[in-house]
Amino acid sequence: MDITEGSEQAKDTNAAINVDDIVEEEHRLEDFHMPEWREKNRHFLVLSSAGKPIYSRHGNEAQLSTLMSAIQAIISTFTDMSDPVKSMRVGTHTLVFYTNGPLYLLAVSNRNDSDELLRGELQLLHSQIVSILTSAQLTKIFEQRSNFDLRQLLGGTEAIIDQLVDRMETDFTFSLGSLDTLWMRYRLRDRIGKALLASRVKCVLYAMLIADMKLVTLMRPRKHSLHPSDLHLLFNMAASKNFLTGEHWTPMCFPKFNDKGFLHVYINYITPSVALILVSADRDSFIDMTQCRLRITQDLSTDDSLQRMEDAASQRALRPSELGIPGLLQLYYRHKTLVQHFGTRFDEIVDEQQQRRIVNTYQRLRLYMVKSGPNPLRIIYHKTDTETVLVWQSSAFELYAAIDPSMDVRTMIRKINIVLEWIRNEEDHLFVINAPSY
Repeated sequence: MDITEGSEQAKDTNAAINVDDIVEEEHRLEDFHMPEWREKNRHFLVLSSAGKPIYSRHGNEAQLSTLMSAIQAIISTFTDMSDPVKSMRVGTHTLVFYTNGPLYLLAVSNRNDSDELLRGELQLLHSQIVSILTSAQLTKIFEQRSNFDLRQLLGGTEAIIDQLVDRMETDFTFSLGSLDTLWMRYRLRDRIGKALLASRVKCVLYAMLIADMKLVTLMRPRKHSLHPSDLHLLFNMAASKNFLTGEHWTPMCFPKFNDKGFLHVYINYITPSVALILVSADRDSFIDMTQCRLRITQDLSTDDSLQRMEDAASQRALRPSELGIPGLLQLYYRHKTLVQHFGTRFDEIVDEQQQRRIVNTYQRLRLYMVKSGPNPLRIIYHKTDTETVLVWQSSAFELYAAIDPSMDVRTMIRKINIVLEWIRNEEDHLFVINAPSY
């Protein structure tokens, strides 16, 4: 990735030795013959139509070349039979294939993930690669050299792609197709939005503030908006450790907006937890972006808005117990009109394995609900020995809740209604209601 950094500090961000980096490098040395590689619950692999390795979440792509060639042979065989392979079951594993132009993608899971879920994740992974290179560049490269090693162009972006794959496993945001928003007082959010609008320079198309994938506010043209999927990719990039210090100026393709060309993105953390993102069509506007950032920070520093925003961003999401609802393990609420959502943390008694199981259940039940045709299901009640999951949708919202299985249905409905009433009362603070536009 071509990144122009606006400070010497940014150039030294990778100078320190990081234990996590060492552990990650050890994982990169794994190959598919090793037990450590085989024991992973999920694998995501990308290769070219010629069988050249491009990406693997686990292991070293070069050491997986034999496996990649086998995957290419399977896909090509079915394609030659005019019956493209979509999925397979091998023992306890589900294999889902997705092809798009010169790229072949494969997801392998032993977590009982549905075909639809894995295919959606493969499509998002493909979009992340397109966001780095554009589909036009991908097509041109492989038309000229079918056996081109794409890793040459993706070098340095592995951390961004890895982070996306890891987040897809535990974060329901991507399945919801909506934006997670930071809970803050309405007047503060409105004050911040006005500062973005007042500081805008002509070349800025979009301006936004985010805190760990959560939207603070977004300024946009009145008649144009960015697709949530494109914003997920942008937020994922901005949350990468490569962007946490210094000023960054990088081209990025927004696949849903235009998958054939680049916009240019400025990223700078104006507080320890909050990143300012400016998007422009002008590749030569870095200095203007810097000036815009200075104007925004100066404006927000005239009162305590900058500090209050950092305070809101540094606070962790609510636990269900803080809502005064004993027995509630976790909850998501999706606002259909705004295409935004609010989620709590998991209750302290829920371990990591149960968290993943609950998120997986949310994902499966949402797909089931969405696929239910012209007369969609309104309520799905799913009970196991470890948790009860309630999925409920109306014309205005979708709700996903995990509840202690000992709670009876009447009590559960009564408590969920209490939560819905709280959300209605807090709506102005939970969501970006009146985003600034020009």
